[in-house]
Amino acid sequence: MSKALIIGAAGFAGTALRSELINNGYEVVCADVMSNDDSIIKVDMLDCASADKLIEDVHPDIIFNLAGQASPFLSWQKISFTMHLNVDLSVNICESVARHCPECRILFIGSANQYDMTKSGDDGLVGENNPLINDSPYSISKNTQEEILKLLGKKYNLDIVSTRSFNHIGPNQKPGFVITDYCMRIAQLEAGKLEPFAYGNLDSWRDFSDVRDVVRAYRLIAEKGKKGEIYNVGSGKSYYIRDLIGALVALSPEASSRTVLPTRLDDNALVHFRSDNTKLFEDTGFVAEIDIMKDTIPSVLEAYRAKVKEGLL
Repeated sequence: MSKALIIGAAGFAGTALRSELINNGYEVVCADVMSNDDSIIKVDMLDCASADKLIEDVHPDIIFNLAGQASPFLSWQKISFTMHLNVDLSVNICESVARHCPECRILFIGSANQYDMTKSGDDGLVGENNPLINDSPYSISKNTQEEILKLLGKKYNLDIVSTRSFNHIGPNQKPGFVITDYCMRIAQLEAGKLEPFAYGNLDSWRDFSDVRDVVRAYRLIAEKGKKGEIYNVGSGKSYYIRDLIGALVALSPEASSRTVLPTRLDDNALVHFRSDNTKLFEDTGFVAEIDIMKDTIPSVLEAYRAKVKEGLL
């Protein structure tokens, strides 16, 4: 049985990954800087000594680093924090692994926000060789993370694989993202806690996946991915955000009757950005399986309805 250490285990993707690994026979050790769960080790991985002790004590076969500052918007407000969490934390992990378990595989999570989408193909397909962009502290932090990982991987001969993950959604995702924000608003509208609202700009096409598919991809990359490689993680399918929000509205008579969606543009009016996940499929066999419109969207809305009903929002 392989021993996996999840860093950032209390977060959205970390929670889903924990279930995925347990269900596939892993011994799982969880760590996070903030958690009320006694089964999760509370540790600040930005503290070198604490990071070193955790990795020495656990001596894992695989590390999944899901810790990080994941919001481009927030990165402008917390530039130093973003750089520390996305770069320095990764350095601490690599140096501790080099000291205590150099044979350990480490999976680091990057983002599609690293790509310059204006330089994708005419069909919106974005491959791993697509030019990168430094248009926010967040994208700079992730591009810097990749470069320092390459350097440390060579210096210590570490087994590092990385992702550039596209949008993923699910019931446990916090507000601050387009789907969860509108789920929250619709649930609050239904409960009489919010007046009818206007919709913002929904005119873009993006690749979305269910978080359960995404963490399955992470497991497969950890098991079958090639050392030193970077993998796009996405469904390979583009969704019009206006259609995703329209699916939410259709599930709510209150939102349907009291709000007005923007007019739908022609399908060819915008570029259909989506991940080229050919390398992921070829190396791991991954194919997204969960239907975003039928499965994921209703489940996220139901989760927010429950939170509003419990007075959590």
